[in-house]
Amino acid sequence: MKSHYFRNFWLYALGRLVSLTGSGIQALALSLYILDVTGSGTMMGTFLVVSMLPRLFFAPIAGVIGDRFNRKAIMIYMDFARGLLIAALAFIAYENMLTLTIIYISQLIISTMDIFFDPATGAMLPEIVPKENLTRANSILGAINSFSYIIGPAIGGILYPLGIGMVFILNATSFIISGISEIFIQYKQTTKKVKMSTKQFFSDLKEGIVFLKKRSDISLIMLFAMLTNFLLAPVIFVVIPYFARTIVGFSSQQYGILNSSWVVGSLIGNLLIASFFSKSSPGKLFDIGLFGQIFAYFVFNILMFPWSQNFFGGATWTYLGVIAFIFVTTGTLNAFVNTPLNVFFQKSIPTNVRSRVFSVLSVLSQLIVPLGTALYGFLVDNMPAHYLVLLALILTVIVTIPFLITGKLNILNNEGEKEYT
Repeated sequence: MKSHYFRNFWLYALGRLVSLTGSGIQALALSLYILDVTGSGTMMGTFLVVSMLPRLFFAPIAGVIGDRFNRKAIMIYMDFARGLLIAALAFIAYENMLTLTIIYISQLIISTMDIFFDPATGAMLPEIVPKENLTRANSILGAINSFSYIIGPAIGGILYPLGIGMVFILNATSFIISGISEIFIQYKQTTKKVKMSTKQFFSDLKEGIVFLKKRSDISLIMLFAMLTNFLLAPVIFVVIPYFARTIVGFSSQQYGILNSSWVVGSLIGNLLIASFFSKSSPGKLFDIGLFGQIFAYFVFNILMFPWSQNFFGGATWTYLGVIAFIFVTTGTLNAFVNTPLNVFFQKSIPTNVRSRVFSVLSVLSQLIVPLGTALYGFLVDNMPAHYLVLLALILTVIVTIPFLITGKLNILNNEGEKEYT
């Protein structure tokens, strides 16, 4: 990368590293807090649904704003705002006034700010990095993000016994530091500035939807993502935490290590792509990642069965090590799925509609995840977790087969080079 792009990219990445580390600490601590207070998978599922719902309602607005306002300014304002809100949560916690209601309401607000932050920053990356460096930049950024979630949950597991207030303080500080680093990014708004009105808003939103209608290849990829997210995302967000903490009884430190192991794999996968596979066919990388992940999840599912738990003696470090190894493998393969997808979308979508299309894609990919999360939260309280995961994996295989037979997933090899007219 040229020095100008190099500086901007690493400032951009530094902001992500610091804020995501704090978020990783808080996510781990809050999941432990809710499970320890309630002992309920349903309450954990409710928290995750609360985190996801704002995306469905506000993503279209956030996409339009991301295309009409300065993307750098949006990044900075959202980081500072989240930092201040989480600092307020720290004060509430130290005053012993923290309740589940306060956690849910604050998470709604934080998630709403996340929605305005994400499409703007995602659309900004191709403007600060040359097109030929996008695969490498995405893999480096993925590695940095993964590293933050390695140390985040690990630190969260260590700090949680000290109190949730300490966790809030660290996360608030991380967002403030992130906002400060982003101030120094050299960025000039390239999208057209117009006076925003209700009519203009709906016109802009329609333009993003029209783009997707013209690009059936992107729509097919998103349909596949919707179906697989519905089946597998709740396993990661609801079933695995419930299984590890409530069924097996791993300690907070062990649970933090388990969470980090998946992200260690993601770090390894992104480093492999950046070092050796940045010029490889994205479709080939995607296929390796997809099939490998499904196989690894089946292995993990075997380890969930009661006879496996008894064989390893329950919440032992040996049992944790075996599961963590599977998660490292799964995370490595997940990078081979996500990086080609990110590059495909960034190359496919022109900057003048990028935030809007990213927001629509975000809604589509997550549209039924809240439903799946709520459903799995209920099911995990009413059926064995190992059978629930087995059912999810079988359905994932059934969903994947039609896309493979028809060759719909091969469009990633085109790398999104179609022109938008």
